[in-house]
Amino acid sequence: MNLWPYAFFAIASAFSGWGWWRSRVRATEIRRIAELDRFHYLSEVLPRSLSLRDLPLSPIPSGWNAIDCERRGRLVVAFDCRFGEGNGSWSRTVIAVQADRADIPASSFDPDVQTDQIADWAFLYGHSRVTLNEKVVKTVQTHA
Repeated sequence: MNLWPYAFFAIASAFSGWGWWRSRVRATEIRRIAELDRFHYLSEVLPRSLSLRDLPLSPIPSGWNAIDCERRGRLVVAFDCRFGEGNGSWSRTVIAVQADRADIPASSFDPDVQTDQIADWAFLYGHSRVTLNEKVVKTVQTHA
């Protein structure tokens, strides 16, 4: 009897379960931050005024773990998303502030954070997933 198919299935199931578990933990962390800092948890719904089509990177088909709030009259939205398609895709956290990008010091997050301006939104994202912790949230709230 050949056990390789069963071993392959067990390994694939373990990786799938691990990925599902990580996504649940991430969603729980985002909800906790939203509650602590008076953000609204939006799940997979992004504000209509936030257009992802014109970002200079690969198309972003959707976002998840989205949170938003209004500070000093400006809307702040943070969400996880996937840039690109297939094997060339990668996950990132994007922070969007309805403001001019000159008003948002990206170096407050990380010197490698890239900013783009599309219409009246400033988008901040880096080469890796941003850990949305209290420090990042406070910096956005302070400068937004």
